[in-house]
Amino acid sequence: MGETPDDIKREIEGARQRLGANLNQLEARVKTSLDWRAQFDRNPWAWAGGAFAAAFLIGWMTGAPPREV
Repeated sequence: MGETPDDIKREIEGARQRLGANLNQLEARVKTSLDWRAQFDRNPWAWAGGAFAAAFLIGWMTGAPPREV
């Protein structure tokens, strides 16, 4: 307990600055993760496959029923 109030204030201020920097990094990561354009740039073939699958399912669900002979 040999710390002075000024030492404690400096430690608290340093912790606040580190926390602020960490929060800014986290915010940037979350924004990038949720940005569909960035995801498309990383995995365009996965998006193309997903679009094909969605179109196939929509066509299958909305198509005419098979005819009975």
